Amino acid sequence: MALKIVLFLGSVRQGRNCTRVGNFIKKQLQNKNHTVTVFDPLEMEFPLLKQPLHFHAPNETPPEWLVKYNSVIEEADGFVAVSGEYNRCIPPALANMMDHFPPKSYRCKPCSIVCYSAGPGGGSTAGMQLRYFLGELGMVTPGFMFVNPVVQNAYAEDGTPAASNDTAVSKAQRLISELEWYAEALKAQTKKCGLP
Repeated sequence: MALKIVLFLGSVRQGRNCTRVGNFIKKQLQNKNHTVTVFDPLEMEFPLLKQPLHFHAPNETPPEWLVKYNSVIEEADGFVAVSGEYNRCIPPALANMMDHFPPKSYRCKPCSIVCYSAGPGGGSTAGMQLRYFLGELGMVTPGFMFVNPVVQNAYAEDGTPAASNDTAVSKAQRLISELEWYAEALKAQTKKCGLP
């Protein structure tokens, strides 16, 4: 089944590595015939959160861009969050971007976690925090978390894995396989029973 996937990038830092990892994951998803829409807080320039979509009163008109982006999230079958690790935490730009949208737009859809760091931990501390954060937004997180240590040496700018990163493709295939399973199962259950 071809899926609609939103790929969230989580960094706006100068010299950021999320595009390297994001380009790799995007290509792996597209190789499986999935449609990928990238939400990039640097390119889309989400403002500092003051009023999320679901905080607008019935007599208020939300910004057009916010409604448009929310429609993409609502129509998605699943998500992938690509997150660095800032001070052992989730990057602020990622949380700020995702918090603009109501939990009902994410609800009962899977979100796989891809994390990275410049050190040997691969961003796993932020990844564990991200699992909790995504759950609070209503998503289901598959068990496999794709960690990427020493990311600056692991991928080229275009996302091509370095020769030393010989397990990248097999790890991505595992991540995508779990995402597909959860997306199809949750979609079928939602169609059958509606949302809980």
